[in-house]
Amino acid sequence: MKHLFSAVLILLLAAGALLAQGPGGGGMQVTGNTLMVTTPKGLFVLRNGVLGKFDPATLKSVMTLELFGPLPAAPAAGDRDARQAYSTEVQKRMAAPILLVKDNALLIVIGDGLARIDQDTLKSDALTLNSPNAPAPTGQFRQEGAPGYLLLGNTLYLMRGTEILSIDVANMKILARGPLPKELQPLQFNFGGGFGGGGNNNRNNGGGGGGNRNGGGNQ
Repeated sequence: MKHLFSAVLILLLAAGALLAQGPGGGGMQVTGNTLMVTTPKGLFVLRNGVLGKFDPATLKSVMTLELFGPLPAAPAAGDRDARQAYSTEVQKRMAAPILLVKDNALLIVIGDGLARIDQDTLKSDALTLNSPNAPAPTGQFRQEGAPGYLLLGNTLYLMRGTEILSIDVANMKILARGPLPKELQPLQFNFGGGFGGGGNNNRNNGGGGGGNRNGGGNQ
């Protein structure tokens, strides 16, 4: 069983590395997370940063909203900078989202943004979730998992990345934010010292347990 788990883990890591290469890999089709909710106003579907509204009886498309705007056309082969920029645009749309119903609105969190969208018109208000003290962007999108969330009245609690936030969704403003203790931060794979090796990587120690490695990993 241990060997089977290791084999599966290796396959998952390999698949993740392949996806991380971005578009252009032999016509590979990329499909992000898909979420659906139904309300008295219709069937709403979110995929790849696009919100669609359908008639639930006929499944006829009523309208769509591109949260990030239209996806730029794929650049020609050979232009590395343009292809990197295009890959970043694709990965933004593939970020793991959350989709919530709040009164006559839909709340969508995807990447670094929160949108409150009217169910009738799909008109939206947006809020940037990035901390003002966050490091400057490096030009490469960083993929993260879907945030943890709890909606109580007009307050949305989000646990994302290395911080936790509370947001007033009625007025679309951040009420408070704070860093997570390292024990609650996302886990990271660290293969630098191998599996089960001692802290000094000294073979004469007979593969002692664990050394000084701490769990939780700082971002």
